[in-house]
Amino acid sequence: MTKWIAPKWVAPEWVALVLLICATSAAQEAPIPSADELAGTPFTVKNKWVIGGVGQWDYMAFDPTARQLFITRQTTVQVVDAEAGTLAGQVSGFEEARDVALDPNGDVAYVSDGRADVIRVFDRRSFQILASISIQCSPRSVAFEPQTRLLFVACGAGIAAPAKPPSRPRSTANPASPQQTAPATPQAPPSKSLSHVVVIDADQRIVLANITASGDFRHVQSDEDGQVYITVGAGEMVYPNGSHSSVPPRIAHLDAGAISVEAHRDFEAANKTSAETAAPAPPAPVTWDADAGGSNRHMRFLSLAQSCPNPQGIAVDGRQRRLFVACDNQTMLAMNSTSGEVLASLTTGPGVDAIAYDQGRGLIFTANGGGYGSITVIRRHVTDTYSVIQNLPTLPQARTIAIDPSTGLVYLVSMLYGANLENPPANGIGTLKLDPVNGSFQVLVIGN
Repeated sequence: MTKWIAPKWVAPEWVALVLLICATSAAQEAPIPSADELAGTPFTVKNKWVIGGVGQWDYMAFDPTARQLFITRQTTVQVVDAEAGTLAGQVSGFEEARDVALDPNGDVAYVSDGRADVIRVFDRRSFQILASISIQCSPRSVAFEPQTRLLFVACGAGIAAPAKPPSRPRSTANPASPQQTAPATPQAPPSKSLSHVVVIDADQRIVLANITASGDFRHVQSDEDGQVYITVGAGEMVYPNGSHSSVPPRIAHLDAGAISVEAHRDFEAANKTSAETAAPAPPAPVTWDADAGGSNRHMRFLSLAQSCPNPQGIAVDGRQRRLFVACDNQTMLAMNSTSGEVLASLTTGPGVDAIAYDQGRGLIFTANGGGYGSITVIRRHVTDTYSVIQNLPTLPQARTIAIDPSTGLVYLVSMLYGANLENPPANGIGTLKLDPVNGSFQVLVIGN
């Protein structure tokens, strides 16, 4: 077989692009699912903003007022100007930025720093870190609940319990310097199948409560009306006598209002007791075990049965009490958030991760990062029935999503991948290794 060698005038970037196209075509093992009905005005990739940067990415958030897109990128959070399509700045100082939640007042944002076991607070104007709230568990997803002004942080299974935080953060004269909490004695690690939901008072920046439960807690979302929901993967429940039983996949439902009242009351009582006894260490957060029978007032569970064996992202319609759950078996579930009844099950693309809901337009979007990469568009009809109206090819690994509710534009991110020509397979046998193309990280702007 004759081995083709690119002429000197062919730029390496073009070689990588050709190989990328070939590799992407080969990755289309699963066909694009057909739509149940066609969109009147189909969605298209309207723009691509190449913003560069280093490292992988995780979840995003969009500020419709400032028109800025916040993207977590390992050691930084990139801030993209949605009007210009350019990088407006970045927030540095993270070990592993994973998710970002925006305070509706427009002043600050909260980022889960997974490797550092903290929640970082940064100023959305200066892009400087203002504070670091230590929770001593590895946070993934974080959601801001506006009615109670609480942060709900999900730490997945197998992570040590949160340690004792200080009752108030220390002040700092330099807002550019991260505000660190005092170290505390860590507690004993729980079972590998035990997850944590850490509840933080966003105004005082203190940890109020630590709720433990069996299963793998993943993505957390608020309905912005006092209720919080978290997708929970399968796990095991471990009993005091050493026995255990399987825990099925489910949705955790938390009443933020009830949690706020009880957690603040118990925390203030503990603070008062600590002050009276002149205890040198600050009190621990309130600890609740959701697996115990008496803790159901804080958290209850909606069963997913076998319809969603591995739930990922979740979106919430607080007005109509609906949940939209992305499952990794190429399925999206529409559920009643009160009863847990499954109202619809629809087929999406492979590798679904995040999901978003445009309430004003009645549209649901799933970001499918597997294979060729795609976005599934689902219409919610006024009769509370659902149909897939489009599956739009995007890019491989475009698995997280943000939406601008004012314009209806949808944002995905990914990068290009090219073959490593410096170390090809020996004798032409084997598979070319695909590596990220430097500087190719980009935002896909999708609209109709």
